[in-house]
Amino acid sequence: MKRLEGKKIVVGVSGSIAAVKCVELIRELRRRGAEVFCVMSEEAQRIIHPNALEYASGNKVVCEIGGGVEHVSLCMECDLFLIAPATANTISKIACGIADTPITTFATSFLKSPSSVVIAPAMHESMFQNPILAENIKKLKSFGVGFVNPVAGEGSAKLAPTPTIILEVERAILKGELSGKKMVITAGATTEPIDPVRVITSRASGKTGIEIALELYRRGADVVLISSVSPPFDIPFKFVYVESVEDMLNACLEECGKGCDLLICSAAVSDFVPSYFESKLSSDRELTIKLKPAKKVLAEVRKSFPDLPIVGFKAETHVSDEELEKEANHLKEKYSLLMVVANDVGRFRMGEDYNRVIILSDRKRIVDGAKDVVAYNIVSELVRLM
Repeated sequence: MKRLEGKKIVVGVSGSIAAVKCVELIRELRRRGAEVFCVMSEEAQRIIHPNALEYASGNKVVCEIGGGVEHVSLCMECDLFLIAPATANTISKIACGIADTPITTFATSFLKSPSSVVIAPAMHESMFQNPILAENIKKLKSFGVGFVNPVAGEGSAKLAPTPTIILEVERAILKGELSGKKMVITAGATTEPIDPVRVITSRASGKTGIEIALELYRRGADVVLISSVSPPFDIPFKFVYVESVEDMLNACLEECGKGCDLLICSAAVSDFVPSYFESKLSSDRELTIKLKPAKKVLAEVRKSFPDLPIVGFKAETHVSDEELEKEANHLKEKYSLLMVVANDVGRFRMGEDYNRVIILSDRKRIVDGAKDVVAYNIVSELVRLM
């Protein structure tokens, strides 16, 4: 989805070797609909040529501050100033109000404008751990500057992955409709062990749940993702890894017990738990496995938190819309749910990137499309209800 359609973003590139990654970042911002302008420090120009950024952005690159006062005009026109990568030198100069490079000059103007500022550091790990730099980052955060945490490895505080930076940009630039709300969401399939090697599980991929978690975060929510599936990139919110339905239930009860505004149960949790064998079963004989009903996450959470708004998911196979809606309404009434999202996994198989769902709240909506589009519509409906 082009979540940044109509937005204007200035990307500041400072003199870190991670500057070589900014072409990819700029292209991704444009793919999401943003118009991008670039400003470079002199040190950055020794690492990557301005022509590369001009090609990526489609706009002339600002390499020095002249009589055109570009820093003033662009900060009035643009929605966000993203510095990626940001060196320790650049961060500390901005924190101290020093404006002696194109990037720090732009930052000085943007900090006094209604536009957002996001900084993605990249440097040696020892520099990032410097207490003076830590104080300067803390100071900038107090002014509302957002930071994208670097990734530690090989003695470096490496520039965060492009999808992580994009997500933080979207969160900073969008409305923040769910700001101050804590949202807990489950995703993926649970697995129940038969023996130390084998498990019973489902085909659920967790893609829809992860897309919903990302959309909640974009809109300003404090998100906790409880899942058996790891997100495809480093996420800037809490992730709780679980395997069994018991793990998922306990994690839900714990997170909701800490205070929660909404629980979204999108995970395909196990309905049955097999008898467990301590040793690996032989494969040269017939085997009968006894299954017992698993605890229902919805039922247990509702019992513990009778007033908590909860969103449930209902999957059926090869049924009509009328039958699917009937089953979804039954689930909604049974557990006093705020909303139910229902789909026929016989039409779109589990694990595919597209889905067709019926969203039932105080009204009915049908959404058909890529899973990020489905997630967008689910969260939009939640914003309307909350």
